[in-house]
Amino acid sequence: MNKETEKKKSLFDSRGFWMVFSLVAAIMLWLYVTTTEGVEREMTLSGVKVEFTGAEAMRESSGLIVTEQDRTSVNLTVRATRRVLSKLSSNNVTAVIDLSRVTTDGRYSVSYNLLFPSGVNTDEITLVRSNADVVNFYVDRQVRKTVPVEGQFLGSTAEGYLAEDNLLFDPMVVTVSGPKTAVNAVDHAYIAINRSEVDKTLSYFTTYELMDADGNVIEDSAITRETEEVSVTLSVLSVKQVPLDINIKNGGGATREENVSLQIEPYNIVLGGDAAAIDSVSKIVLGTIDLSGVASEYSNVYTIVPPDSTENLSGVTEANVTVSIIGLATQNFNIDHENITCINVPEGYGAEIINQALSVTIRAPKEVLEQMSASNLRAVADLTGASETNVSGYISPSVRIYIDGFPEAGVVGRYSIIVTLTQKETTGEN
Repeated sequence: MNKETEKKKSLFDSRGFWMVFSLVAAIMLWLYVTTTEGVEREMTLSGVKVEFTGAEAMRESSGLIVTEQDRTSVNLTVRATRRVLSKLSSNNVTAVIDLSRVTTDGRYSVSYNLLFPSGVNTDEITLVRSNADVVNFYVDRQVRKTVPVEGQFLGSTAEGYLAEDNLLFDPMVVTVSGPKTAVNAVDHAYIAINRSEVDKTLSYFTTYELMDADGNVIEDSAITRETEEVSVTLSVLSVKQVPLDINIKNGGGATREENVSLQIEPYNIVLGGDAAAIDSVSKIVLGTIDLSGVASEYSNVYTIVPPDSTENLSGVTEANVTVSIIGLATQNFNIDHENITCINVPEGYGAEIINQALSVTIRAPKEVLEQMSASNLRAVADLTGASETNVSGYISPSVRIYIDGFPEAGVVGRYSIIVTLTQKETTGEN
């Protein structure tokens, strides 16, 4: 046998060996598979998802929803043949709870059914054990509730400005819906403003937090807000301390600058309002006092009326005003009948003065009063106002008191006299 023949024989022997080996291996593998195909094994499926069926139908028909459940997954150990087990995993097996028989709210403990992937015969699978045989859950009723919107300003204002306590909201209430237990815990919606150095009124839309009666934030995804944002307005006022004052009309020999001691309590108040309106206010005038009507002292209570577009922030609505006359003396004088006259007597009438004397009070420096006498005084009644309908009979016109020769002196008070008017007789030609 030559070398080439030996070489071919050797190659043939090698190929034959591997062919026989492969054939034997295939037979052994076939025998292994066929002999183990019917042998059952156990497999653990961890985290099998728990799902509810009929939840939407239950909500629509009865207004019920599942709000709590003690577990969202279960761990299972199943037994089946290797062929069946190869088709199972934690992702394609589901623990299903049927809600079709649930008609009232309350707590439930319900066993689940296992749902296997299509193509798997459930009769070939045995549940060996699980970490839970039932799922505990709570079914609540779906409700709606309207709650008020509340809020606080927790920031700061710039110097010379004040934020009003009450925030304005639009809308003033919001509606929430969801499980009865969760919704009933909601007491109000809350908005906090935390801006600093605020110097003008703020108005903007913002979200809100839901709070319980104790002021705790409720964070429950099961609650639905029908309004996501509300408008909030924080009114910021310009503030200013403004003095109170009284108009004083000089008279009766007294002037404000030299003869008046004025006391106002309170002396000033704090105004708030629009910046332009506040800047235009230098004082608040309570009223007018005529010194000719004040003998020695005058006291009164005046209502504090803030100017338009402003408001009184002090909380005091009235002021006590006292005016005292200083540096002057008073003295009574009797004006004689001869020094009491009437002017502008209605035509055709005669005026008769009934008063024999008129007592008046004169105020002046003491040394001036010592130089005066009743002869320096005149009382004049102007009858211009008398009309044709009331001129007959008694009338009581006011009189003006004239002080001759003493410009420093003045009359205190107002005076009148009694006058009778009589129609003059007329003569006619026949």
